[in-house]
Amino acid sequence: MGFSLIAATAILGITLFMAVEIIVSDLIPTMEEINTSYTTMKDRIQEQLHTGINITAVVRSVNGTNYNYNISVKNTGSITLLTDNFVILLNGTECPFYCSGQYLYPENIVYFVMENQAGEGQKRLKIITNNGIASFYTYGE
Repeated sequence: MGFSLIAATAILGITLFMAVEIIVSDLIPTMEEINTSYTTMKDRIQEQLHTGINITAVVRSVNGTNYNYNISVKNTGSITLLTDNFVILLNGTECPFYCSGQYLYPENIVYFVMENQAGEGQKRLKIITNNGIASFYTYGE
């Protein structure tokens, strides 16, 4: 009876040790990934809080049967924005554009140009930064 008690205790001890090892080996990397995810999310929220843009003017000029748009955008936030990451929607459709500067610094203005855009009547313009902050502009004929 003495040997079976020792053997059972050893088996239970080894089983407990293996179970703890499996749980810890899976739990620690998961906790590290969660921590990294929270840090990334916090940084993204901080950037969103410090980002702001405002469409200050839209000038439309006739180009044959189409239109060219000159859009001035002011950075009202405190973060420098990369203009290559912007998206411009005209009536909900993404439009190609080029910009007067690669970066939009705080309290500065850059000019976006969209060429050969078809259509007349009321237009809805939306400019979206890389972190989701947007500015809207509506104008008509």
